Amino acid sequence: MRGGAVILAFVRPDGSPSGLREALAAGWRELALYVGAGLAYVAIGVAFPEFLFSWAVAAGYLLACIVLLPALVRLARR
Repeated sequence: MRGGAVILAFVRPDGSPSGLREALAAGWRELALYVGAGLAYVAIGVAFPEFLFSWAVAAGYLLACIVLLPALVRLARR
């Protein structure tokens, strides 16, 4: 039994590493989104400290930066 090779065959049927590279690239893009959103949130919090006091505003900000903004960019590129 070849163990890992069998599992990878189900994930990538053609055996090419391009699927893995694309998955890793998507992970880095997602990480960059979260880091960028965090840095912008801290910068806004320094400029406007009352912005940090509401968890609902923080949750909405994270939703806007991580979900809505990338969706709008994808829509604009089409």
